[in-house]
Amino acid sequence: MGIDVLKKLTSGTVHINTHSTSEISTVFSQAKGAEVNKFSGPHPAGCVGVQIHHIDPINKGDVVWTINPFAVIQLGKLFLNGVYDTSRILAITGSEVKNPQYYKTYTGASIKKFIEGNLTQDHVRVISGNPLTGTAIGKDGHVGFFDHQITVLPEGDYYEFVGWITPGARKVSFQRSLGLLSFLSPGKERVVDTNTHGEPRAFVQSGVFEQVTPMDVLPTHLLKSILAEDLDEMEALGIYEVIEEDLALCEFVDVSKHKVQEIVREGIDLIQHS
Repeated sequence: MGIDVLKKLTSGTVHINTHSTSEISTVFSQAKGAEVNKFSGPHPAGCVGVQIHHIDPINKGDVVWTINPFAVIQLGKLFLNGVYDTSRILAITGSEVKNPQYYKTYTGASIKKFIEGNLTQDHVRVISGNPLTGTAIGKDGHVGFFDHQITVLPEGDYYEFVGWITPGARKVSFQRSLGLLSFLSPGKERVVDTNTHGEPRAFVQSGVFEQVTPMDVLPTHLLKSILAEDLDEMEALGIYEVIEEDLALCEFVDVSKHKVQEIVREGIDLIQHS
């Protein structure tokens, strides 16, 4: 029913994107009136922007609406029963959670009851969403409208003397020079905190952005065009095809410690209001 409603709301094609090798429910694989696309690979293969890029890239003037499967069910229930179902399944995750598990709750629920007495320590950062793109909400916060996950990580508000040059076994890094000892035991699980291990510095072109962006865009050049507020270059380099989460890994691997996702949002806002 939800898919039928979506077909009424758009003159375009309704796409259902699934994993190519995992077991998929027939609800998705045999859905009528929608085109099923299969994807595989590590993050950000699951990001909707990456998937749109490989199905039908967005150009200037195009409009693409996205919706997650749970919301499609809510839409179907609304038209079948006349009831807006605000329930959702919430995952409580992170290294500082004693008992990570799923909870059935409601949109905008307070997260206090889920983490009270369920933390290994008090000095933590509570995030609505995942560690890469989520929002810090504090221990008295509420679940974000688009989020189905709460992540709790150790707060990284400490200073490391020459920490940027010290190879360590605990550090998780895309650069071998920064996490040298970590590469000797790649399968080992590590606790990652929120420390950035450095401050913003000159934009270093290392080529790593392209290695973590499975799209036909040049992220380094795109980010520089945004900083320069060059609208023509931004359009030519693919500003219409990306949102923050598509380049979140660039922020994680950036040795220059730039807030890549904030820069992307600034570029999107600039192009929308130009």
